[in-house]
Amino acid sequence: MMLKLLKNDFISTGRIMGVIYLIVAGISAGTLISHYAKSDADMTVMEAMGIVLLLVVSLCLFVLTVVFVLNDFQKTLYGEQGYLTFTLPVKSWMILASKVIVSAVWFVIALAALLASLWVTIVVLKEEILGENYDLIMGMLEQVSTVNVASTIFSIVIRIILYFIQFAFFTITVFFTSTVANTRHFQKKPIFWTIVLFVPIAGVATKFAEFINDKIVFSLFFVDGKMSLITDNLQYARLLANGNSPVDIASIFVYLILGAGIFFATHFIMSKKVNIR
Repeated sequence: MMLKLLKNDFISTGRIMGVIYLIVAGISAGTLISHYAKSDADMTVMEAMGIVLLLVVSLCLFVLTVVFVLNDFQKTLYGEQGYLTFTLPVKSWMILASKVIVSAVWFVIALAALLASLWVTIVVLKEEILGENYDLIMGMLEQVSTVNVASTIFSIVIRIILYFIQFAFFTITVFFTSTVANTRHFQKKPIFWTIVLFVPIAGVATKFAEFINDKIVFSLFFVDGKMSLITDNLQYARLLANGNSPVDIASIFVYLILGAGIFFATHFIMSKKVNIR
């Protein structure tokens, strides 16, 4: 049943979000085609417009995703569709979990779209802006860098996992504040109370995760082709001094624990306290 919920949520949200990402992909493709098809080194009008559109749309993707995710959550659970949603033959925590997963995936896709847009921008601008200095700069970076390809890929994968967990946490926090805003005392101004409640909760959680990351050594290092989990301060400092790049993962567990608590709190309020319009 969970898979059916996920499929339905992806289909319903994909009707709008999918179109937005297709637009980003189309602009990227057009910009790259224009770049490689030109006969001289001068930037074309299509390249310039493509870069500007890419950066503007990509930077707005996160805001658009937040607005769309919150609107979909509000409409399908606490709006006119709420009566239908809550009558489905599934447990309410499954409905909530499905929306958290789908929303977090869209946030990760938004991040990937932003990174892809930056890559397209670099490809197009490297000749016009950096010119011959591009190869020189890249060569210098390769000489001073002690990070090999395997460790770079490993670091990227771990950070993607961390970003996914963070996005999931902030998504469930938005759902929690939206759920509270639809209870009897706050439902006259649900959007206002959603924002007012979200800012301090998300802010405190972020600061707490940063504090734990600074105080507790729990990091992954990729040394001599092997992955190592480091929990000792002296060993951490020694590896750092030798130029090894750490991936601090203590905050992952903080977000998981806090997210689980907020998830169950949301489920409780959603089941017991919410007034469906």
